[in-house]
Amino acid sequence: MKKQTQTSLRARLRTDTRLAHEQLDQEVSRFDLTTPNGLIGFLDMQSAAFQTLLEFDASAKTEAMIRDLLERATLDLCELRSSAETVPAAIEPVHPLSIDYAVAGSRLGSRLLKKRWQAATDPKVRRARAYFSAPSYIVIWASFCDATEAMQSTGPQADQVVKDANRIFHMYHECARTLMLTKEATHV
Repeated sequence: MKKQTQTSLRARLRTDTRLAHEQLDQEVSRFDLTTPNGLIGFLDMQSAAFQTLLEFDASAKTEAMIRDLLERATLDLCELRSSAETVPAAIEPVHPLSIDYAVAGSRLGSRLLKKRWQAATDPKVRRARAYFSAPSYIVIWASFCDATEAMQSTGPQADQVVKDANRIFHMYHECARTLMLTKEATHV
């Protein structure tokens, strides 16, 4: 069997981060976005990751998007509980393109999550609407796709971007997993 050759950094990212992305999606799907506790867990995960990613270089557009989404998550956390304090996650510095990939790409998955949240009947959950009313930021995603479609799929930079994108997905996964374990421990 012949190994498939990636033609661009974008294609390689899609292929080489698939497993980490799927594991993250599976973990995030455990949050019940129709309940206060489930939505708090999801927003805490986002807040921790965004705070962490803001410590590193990202494109100006992605940094502005992260700041906006963090502010929205904070507003919703304040709506759902008295404190919106979230502890940032831990990760070594990552390549700016890996941040762009993870954050801009996450907005695509947010459409599905928004539909789940919209099924909520709890008035408190419905009032916490800042995060899910954020713009799609599709222009940032399209710009990232165009740029990485023109980039080499191999070499030191490509290897670093892919490695760091996987590390970001794992960081998100650990944030979600930790919050789930904490939630389960407090409901025993």
